[in-house]
Amino acid sequence: MTFEPLSVALDESGIKSFIKRYHFKASEKKDIVMLYRQLHPRVHASFHHVIEGDTVYVVVTLGDAFDSFQDSFLQRGEIQKAFIIDCLGTEMLSLAYEEVDKKIFEKTGLYVGSYVFAGSDKMPIEELAAVMAKLGQKIVKCNESFVLVPKKSVVFSAKLHKERTEKHSDCASCSAVSCPMRKEPQKKKSASKQGTKRQKGLIHLYTGEGKGKTTAAIGLAVRAAGAGRKVVFSQFMKGRQTSELNSLSLIPGITIVRSDKELGWLHRDDDEQCEAFRVVHNEILERILELIQAGECDVLIMDEITYPYNYGVIDKKRLEELIDNKPSGMEIVMTGRNADELLADRADYITYMEKIRHPYDKGIEAREGIEY
Repeated sequence: MTFEPLSVALDESGIKSFIKRYHFKASEKKDIVMLYRQLHPRVHASFHHVIEGDTVYVVVTLGDAFDSFQDSFLQRGEIQKAFIIDCLGTEMLSLAYEEVDKKIFEKTGLYVGSYVFAGSDKMPIEELAAVMAKLGQKIVKCNESFVLVPKKSVVFSAKLHKERTEKHSDCASCSAVSCPMRKEPQKKKSASKQGTKRQKGLIHLYTGEGKGKTTAAIGLAVRAAGAGRKVVFSQFMKGRQTSELNSLSLIPGITIVRSDKELGWLHRDDDEQCEAFRVVHNEILERILELIQAGECDVLIMDEITYPYNYGVIDKKRLEELIDNKPSGMEIVMTGRNADELLADRADYITYMEKIRHPYDKGIEAREGIEY
């Protein structure tokens, strides 16, 4: 009897799918990635199987890392982190299943059919002990309550087939109406049950040489949050802390997306600095896209977006796709001087801030709480 190792690693794409599948908020990604990185090196996934006729009996385990790691958070009362760990275990088990299928096919030339787990009609829980006896191993144990130890272990049987069969579901029976993993679209509610229908989201552009572009965007953010909308307030070209962040961070419903890296004034002939700006701005852009995909953005404000677009220190195509393919009800606000025609053409509102007089012309520097 030997246990064979299994590969169960999550890449960036896997983490994104995980967040969708288990209905986590995009804002929880940081904790999820941190916990996964701490946990993964301690996971020892493996499986053992026995074939009887056209049936394969399998035991899969991720080892005892999940038990100790989860218990440590439960003892500290960090329930959400313990829950994330439990979901990570379920996700990694699903990866293990795929590996098991591949390995059994390599050995037998047969495809593994639908799994029959203990507790189902085809394998009553009372039969678990007999199945464990067939497997004849001692690494995974079953207590008197038919609970497997380590906890992230699974025992199942499956028929072997000469042809590949349909077997897994993508959250098809999920009861969450907005779940992005649902196979079939939800039926629309009647107008009487829907209440007031949200109108189509429009695009605003605040541009020009005058003061007030960011100020106007801040005002709209506060108004939208007051109406219960989820606001994503993103800033480009700004690394130092600005005073509005202190207020916006206290308002429920507003998520701030920016970089704290102070890159200074952009010198367009400095390739190294341009690349540093490009990396930071594309990271902000990806974070925005994650929030939109997760349904966490009703109003998107992109403060000073015209500069990285004009200077080529952001993925222009990705930004244009974001604007062109935004959810129908999402509002977008863009600010910055010298707006490119491509951005202006997409705008429903264009407000031009004209400078008649400005203290800077008299040598008065920007003042905290007024200009920043």
